[in-house]
Amino acid sequence: MLRITEPEYILMKKYIEEHCGIYLEKDKEYLIESRLADLLVETGCGSFQEFHLKARSEDHTGELRDRIVDAMTTNETSWFRDKNAWDYLKEAAVPMLLNLAAETGEASVWSAAASTGQEAYSLLMLLDEAVKERGQPSLLDKIEITGTDISSSALTSAISAQYDNIAIKRGLDREIREKYFHKSGNLWLFDQELKKRVRFEKFNLQNDFIFPDNFDLILCRYVSIYFSDTFKRELFSKMAKVLKPGGVLLLGATESLREFSDDFEISYYKSTVINTRK
Repeated sequence: MLRITEPEYILMKKYIEEHCGIYLEKDKEYLIESRLADLLVETGCGSFQEFHLKARSEDHTGELRDRIVDAMTTNETSWFRDKNAWDYLKEAAVPMLLNLAAETGEASVWSAAASTGQEAYSLLMLLDEAVKERGQPSLLDKIEITGTDISSSALTSAISAQYDNIAIKRGLDREIREKYFHKSGNLWLFDQELKKRVRFEKFNLQNDFIFPDNFDLILCRYVSIYFSDTFKRELFSKMAKVLKPGGVLLLGATESLREFSDDFEISYYKSTVINTRK
């Protein structure tokens, strides 16, 4: 494997942070070497400096840039990831969304950094079960779920809603699998009608946040851990502006708004941290 020099690492580190926000600390050279090695060879470059120059020169097309971002993005996800967080979503957030839908005629959710779709579809399954238990299936028509991610390949998987045997087993109970999925060859397909209730779009969290309406719930879990402190402050500030007052921002269990934002009231639901827009 071609080794990256210190000057090359500085160049690539800056390029990656500039285009997707991922902040690489010292001694992370191996990440660039391992994740970009195949792409470097494919593009016919003999060094990371040459690869960096090629990427810069082709920024106007975006093709190589997007492939670099895809390679560097950690699309780690699973169904109902973190039991405590999903206890909150099932017991508190879902009823809240349904009540809003019933009272105001609408409710909206943003799954930021949605990866291959498991988070958004997990929430959709909870909502579907809840409206049926209430005997109000039409409420689902009033809830909008938007999933975004910077990775084109991840979004392709999310939109197709097709998962292999490894992905389907990560966090998904057999009962839920049999209710919402069917087997087709070596793949498991999520309910093809229900999946239409989630809209997936490509989106870079570094961009301006311009949405048709503000959200009642934002899921941005295990994303900010990859960003610099400066970008975290910018990100949480932008998220506060697209959350309705009283809306909730849910982060990963290892993430916190403390020292990064004063726009939220921090509380707890059991052991889950709830960040409510002031």
